[in-house]
Amino acid sequence: MWNQQQNGSTPGDDPTLNSQSFVTENATVSKKETHLSSSSSSVYYLLLIFMAPTLVIIIQLLAASQGETSGKSSTSSSLHYNRRIQHVFTGMIFYGLSYILPSSIAIALLCIATLAFYALLFVRSRSHTVQEYYMRHFGPLLRDHEKKLNAVPGAFWFLVGTTIVVCAFPIDIARTSILCLAFGDPIAAIVGINVGGPKLCLASNNKINGNGGGGSKSLAGCLACFWSCYLVSFVCMRELGPEAWFLTGVVATVMEGLNFFCSIPLDDNLLIPVGTGVSLWLYST
Repeated sequence: MWNQQQNGSTPGDDPTLNSQSFVTENATVSKKETHLSSSSSSVYYLLLIFMAPTLVIIIQLLAASQGETSGKSSTSSSLHYNRRIQHVFTGMIFYGLSYILPSSIAIALLCIATLAFYALLFVRSRSHTVQEYYMRHFGPLLRDHEKKLNAVPGAFWFLVGTTIVVCAFPIDIARTSILCLAFGDPIAAIVGINVGGPKLCLASNNKINGNGGGGSKSLAGCLACFWSCYLVSFVCMRELGPEAWFLTGVVATVMEGLNFFCSIPLDDNLLIPVGTGVSLWLYST
């Protein structure tokens, strides 16, 4: 102590001790900030996990309520547009979430949502009470064949297709496939109905659409699907070049009309994303 006083120094004046104290304080603050940041991220992801399916359901209910108030059938023009618009918005929500949620959380959320939807359909097929509730809130959005007790709606296949591509493919391919599903089918249907023109084919036994008499695809609708998916690939997969963009447009268009061309019992909401994803993955590898 005498030597320290004689040299005019105290323990608090020791630069080594001060440096060690400063480092310790910084480490403590850094740990607290990391903990707070981690807690904030967890709360943020939990809010997104809750809000995303809620937003999708709200969009479905709003579209269905428009059809219910109009009192029109499931084949009416206004309800047709409502169905297509909610189709696009649902795809855009999934696309937007791919930039926000980590892939592991997104995959888990999609798998849980798919299983929950399947459970709802299972209960619906065995409970008239659930069926009545389901039809009261979502019935106006359903096509006539989807209103049957054991029918699987296109929304379920939309969810299954999205889950498959997110789980199976790189994120850029998954995003392209989701946007092709979101835009290709609605644009093809809207243009095909309003423009009309030559028909490409007439399926003789198109059971998937439940009309019992087949169906047809217009040339205008197919071209609209091709160019919309071509543009989607151009935006999302620009580095792959024109061949990949052309491939995306062709495959999406074929998948969109495959159940009409071949009368296979698969929904285009499943065929479009999976077919597009597989083709782009094979091309890129």
